[in-house]
This record gives sequence, structure tokens and C-alpha cells, in this order.
Amino acid sequence: MADELLTMLKKVLFYDALIALIVGAITYFLLYDYYLYILVGIITAILSFFLNGIITNYVFNNKKGNHKIIMTLSSLFRVIIVCAIALLMFNYNKISIFPFLLGYSLHFIGIILYSFKIKN
Repeated sequence: MADELLTMLKKVLFYDALIALIVGAITYFLLYDYYLYILVGIITAILSFFLNGIITNYVFNNKKGNHKIIMTLSSLFRVIIVCAIALLMFNYNKISIFPFLLGYSLHFIGIILYSFKIKN
């Protein structure tokens, strides 16, 4: 794996972990019933992000094969996995989809923080 990609993944993971700890602690005390759904959303987003980084790195470093098919299938696979997790949570508790989506969206704050860090 490229050093730059590995560094990015580690730093985004650090920001995501920090966000997860802060938001997890706040929701644990204020909205105890929903904190696990938020954390599952963040973890799902992190796993999808890491999988995307690994597959993209593989595609760009591998000169053989049809890259369009690999990228399309990997994107489709990640979307199906995320939707399946969201659907399972929705079937378990209809309200759980909102904290899950909030947690999933919190991952983007980690990406934004990383982009501000590299900008400076």
C-alpha cells in the first residue's frame, strides 16, 4: 500500500476515533438508547472508506485487468453492505436509522478535518 494512502487512512481513522469518542460519550449520557446506532454508523463508514482506499490503491498499482469493472463492482458491493446494515437496523428499530445515518455522516467530519490538516 502506498505510504501516502496509509498515512491518510491512519489520520482519518484518528479523527474518526476522536469524533466517535466524543459523540459516543455525549450520546451515552444524553441519549443512551441511540449511542450504539451512532457508533455502528461511524464504524460502517470507516470500514467502507478503508475498503475503498485499499481497492483504489490496488487498481492504480495493478497495470493488468479491467479497472472500470473492479471499481464499479467494489462500489456496488460497498453500497449493498451499507444498505444491508441500515436495513437490518431499520427492521430492528425504525427510529434507529436516524442515529445510524448521523453516525455515518460524522465520518465526513473526519475527512474534512484531515483535508484542513493537509491544506496547512
